[in-house]
Amino acid sequence: MNLNAIYVQSPECLLENMDGELLLYNPINTTTLHLNGSSAVVWDLCDGKQTIESIIESLQEAFPDQSDQIAADVEAVITDLVSQAALVEASQ
Repeated sequence: MNLNAIYVQSPECLLENMDGELLLYNPINTTTLHLNGSSAVVWDLCDGKQTIESIIESLQEAFPDQSDQIAADVEAVITDLVSQAALVEASQ
Protein backbone atom coordinates (compact mmCIF):
# COMPACT_ATOMS: atom_id res chain seq x y z
CA MET A 1 0.00 0.00 0.00
CA ASN A 2 1.23 3.46 -0.88
CA LEU A 3 1.52 5.28 2.45
CA ASN A 4 1.54 8.63 0.63
CA ALA A 5 -1.91 8.00 -0.83
CA ILE A 6 -4.75 10.21 0.31
CA TYR A 7 -8.27 8.84 0.53
CA VAL A 8 -11.61 10.54 0.83
CA GLN A 9 -15.01 9.23 1.80
CA SER A 10 -17.25 8.44 -1.13
CA PRO A 11 -19.90 11.18 -1.13
CA GLU A 12 -22.61 8.62 -1.84
CA CYS A 13 -21.99 6.75 1.42
CA LEU A 14 -24.15 7.40 4.43
CA LEU A 15 -23.01 6.78 8.01
CA GLU A 16 -25.79 6.04 10.46
CA ASN A 17 -25.65 5.51 14.20
CA MET A 18 -28.29 2.91 14.98
CA ASP A 19 -28.53 2.22 18.71
CA GLY A 20 -24.79 2.69 19.17
CA GLU A 21 -23.85 0.68 16.07
CA LEU A 22 -22.18 2.54 13.22
CA LEU A 23 -23.47 1.40 9.85
CA LEU A 24 -22.03 2.62 6.57
CA TYR A 25 -24.43 2.30 3.65
CA ASN A 26 -23.24 2.55 0.05
CA PRO A 27 -26.22 2.96 -2.31
CA ILE A 28 -24.04 2.42 -5.40
CA ASN A 29 -23.37 -1.24 -4.64
CA THR A 30 -26.15 -1.56 -2.02
CA THR A 31 -23.79 -2.72 0.72
CA THR A 32 -24.01 -1.99 4.40
CA LEU A 33 -20.88 -2.24 6.52
CA HIS A 34 -20.65 -2.34 10.29
CA LEU A 35 -17.85 -0.10 11.54
CA ASN A 36 -16.30 -0.89 14.89
CA GLY A 37 -14.76 1.95 16.89
CA SER A 38 -11.32 1.84 15.32
CA SER A 39 -12.73 1.50 11.80
CA ALA A 40 -14.94 4.53 12.41
CA VAL A 41 -11.89 6.56 13.50
CA VAL A 42 -10.03 5.61 10.31
CA TRP A 43 -13.15 6.48 8.27
CA ASP A 44 -13.30 9.92 9.93
CA LEU A 45 -9.60 10.55 9.31
CA CYS A 46 -9.93 9.80 5.59
CA ASP A 47 -10.87 13.39 4.89
CA GLY A 48 -9.02 13.94 1.63
CA LYS A 49 -6.24 15.86 3.39
CA GLN A 50 -4.22 13.25 5.28
CA THR A 51 -1.96 10.58 3.86
CA ILE A 52 -2.21 7.04 5.13
CA GLU A 53 1.15 7.59 6.79
CA SER A 54 -0.10 10.66 8.67
CA ILE A 55 -3.21 8.78 9.81
CA ILE A 56 -1.02 5.96 11.13
CA GLU A 57 1.31 8.41 12.88
CA SER A 58 -1.60 10.26 14.51
CA LEU A 59 -3.06 7.04 15.86
CA GLN A 60 0.33 5.77 17.04
CA GLU A 61 0.80 9.00 19.00
CA ALA A 62 -2.68 8.67 20.52
CA PHE A 63 -2.26 4.96 21.33
CA PRO A 64 1.48 4.33 21.87
CA ASP A 65 0.91 0.98 23.58
CA GLN A 66 -0.68 -0.33 20.36
CA SER A 67 1.67 1.32 17.86
CA ASP A 68 3.01 -1.98 16.50
CA GLN A 69 -0.44 -3.11 15.36
CA ILE A 70 -1.84 0.23 14.22
CA ALA A 71 -0.18 0.36 10.78
CA ALA A 72 -1.48 -3.06 9.81
CA ASP A 73 -4.96 -2.28 11.15
CA VAL A 74 -5.20 1.06 9.32
CA GLU A 75 -4.06 -0.51 6.06
CA ALA A 76 -6.58 -3.36 6.47
CA VAL A 77 -9.47 -0.97 7.16
CA ILE A 78 -8.59 1.26 4.21
CA THR A 79 -8.18 -1.73 1.90
CA ASP A 80 -11.59 -3.04 2.96
CA LEU A 81 -13.33 0.32 2.58
CA VAL A 82 -11.74 0.87 -0.85
CA SER A 83 -12.86 -2.60 -1.98
CA GLN A 84 -16.41 -1.68 -0.94
CA ALA A 85 -16.19 1.68 -2.81
CA ALA A 86 -16.66 3.55 0.47
CA LEU A 87 -13.28 5.30 0.11
CA VAL A 88 -11.73 6.61 -3.08
CA GLU A 89 -8.26 7.97 -3.70
CA ALA A 90 -8.41 11.77 -3.49
CA SER A 91 -6.68 12.26 -6.84
CA GLN A 92 -9.41 10.34 -8.67
